[in-house]
Amino acid sequence: SYIEDNRYIHEQVLNLSQEQKQKVFDYLVWNAAPENREYPYDYFYDNCATKIRDVVVKNLGSDVSFDGSYITTNYSIRELTDFYLEPFPWLDLGIDVCLGLPMDKKATPYEYMFLPDYVESGFDHAVVKSDSALTPLVKDKIIIYSEQPEESSFSFTHPLLVFCLLLLLTLALCVRDFYKKKLSNWFDVILFGSTGFIGVLLLLLWFFTDHKAAAYNFNLLWALPTHVVAVVA
Repeated sequence: SYIEDNRYIHEQVLNLSQEQKQKVFDYLVWNAAPENREYPYDYFYDNCATKIRDVVVKNLGSDVSFDGSYITTNYSIRELTDFYLEPFPWLDLGIDVCLGLPMDKKATPYEYMFLPDYVESGFDHAVVKSDSALTPLVKDKIIIYSEQPEESSFSFTHPLLVFCLLLLLTLALCVRDFYKKKLSNWFDVILFGSTGFIGVLLLLLWFFTDHKAAAYNFNLLWALPTHVVAVVA
């Protein structure tokens, strides 16, 4: 499925002693048990990528050390997410709307590892203690599949184009209603209903879920939940 989606596959062979391997293996067996396999997912601090790092840290402790000095950028979590969602503009828009101020935190090199690419590079720059000596954590890297270059294609359904067309439609309706001295109530219902529903959703995500990244969402300044009242009125 990765090859079908043109996603690279890299295998890292870790430089662990037999005792260290056994610790990791025993933990994975314990973690796979039905009573242990579930956990409170967090988009950026406890996800499928960070789990790989955390399993190693939890079981090897001070024997493993990550060196983040190779990262010279100062991106926020939102900026890092945007880079990877460029081919998926609607998903990018949805995340930007639904997640709030915590996404704009400047990420530390350690926190970069919420992304699989940085888990790989983080392991590449880590060391592990073996027989009282420090050695690279990654002993070998095997390139199973390399992604192939793809040309980006223009889409008429890109959010920017869609909302520009919506703006033109809104302006045209406003001009028509002004000259005809009547209101297009159907359009108001759609517009206020949509933004009101988004506002209600943002409130629910902020106050009634465990998704910490959805807190302090300033999109509520335009997606007012009270807009749903205007629809009924």
